[in-house]
Amino acid sequence: MRRIITTIALLGLSLSVMLAPTPASAASSVEVTSATLVARGVAVDLTLTVVCQAGMSGASELVLRQRSGDHVAYGTGWAPLSCSGEPQTVTGRVFAEAGGYAFNRGVALASGHFELCEQEYCDYLDFNNTVRVTR
Repeated sequence: MRRIITTIALLGLSLSVMLAPTPASAASSVEVTSATLVARGVAVDLTLTVVCQAGMSGASELVLRQRSGDHVAYGTGWAPLSCSGEPQTVTGRVFAEAGGYAFNRGVALASGHFELCEQEYCDYLDFNNTVRVTR
């Protein structure tokens, strides 16, 4: 009888350890909340709302694409981030590709990839949002 109780207790303990959330599986999210033209379309400031585990830090690659007549305006940039565990606002600047087309007011596709790391692990967040570029 004692052996059965001990076995059940050990199984219950190991199951609770296996089902406990790990830091790498902590809920993280990112959403593009606004896009503002800079220098008459040479760049766009993207504002993102990010939630990630406190103590993590890293950066995001930002990509913006927008139809410009029969062409596509394209640009890249980055945004640094230090996580607080609470929703926070991060702004990154996307520069139009040199020799390409300027950004305009209107709908654009903002996408990117956050790589957030702590000492022992990293969390990766991808986003792909339609956003309205304003002045």
